[in-house]
Amino acid sequence: MTKEKKIQNEPSDLQQIIQILQECFSFKGTLTRLHFWGGLVLGYVFYHFLSSTEIPYFEIIGWFCYFYIALSCYQKRCRDLNIKGTLIILGTSAFFIMAGIIRFLNVAKTDVLFSTFKIIFILYLGIYLYTQFMPGAKEKDINLTCPLLKHPNIYFITCIAIFSIAFWAINSFYQL
Repeated sequence: MTKEKKIQNEPSDLQQIIQILQECFSFKGTLTRLHFWGGLVLGYVFYHFLSSTEIPYFEIIGWFCYFYIALSCYQKRCRDLNIKGTLIILGTSAFFIMAGIIRFLNVAKTDVLFSTFKIIFILYLGIYLYTQFMPGAKEKDINLTCPLLKHPNIYFITCIAIFSIAFWAINSFYQL
């Protein structure tokens, strides 16, 4: 009878998957270096899965899901490092917005826009390496939050609006 109770208390595979997805899309808590890396990989797998479908605009939707998961991971990792991380969030946002524009417009590698993206990529690489390899603080402040992410959904919608406006403006510039 004790084995039956233990089996009933264990969550099913579906419940475990739902719990992992809730953790990825949540801005609460902290992440260790390994969980940070795992969250970013899971976000990329999610993007890759949606972009491999033949459904129109799923690649862009997947990119924004990856961006949302990355914002969540970076905010949690900043809490683990005991920093607010405003510059980290801004750098991550600039990278994802610019990478999306470059990716979805198929900008030539000799273009000025691509050269600007290279600089942003180097900055993002520095941000990633810093957050990945810095050891976490012993005393973590769970309430520490970047001012930009006090309301993460509003910030995310603002980033989507910036992406959309820039995408439209650059697309109309290239069609001239």
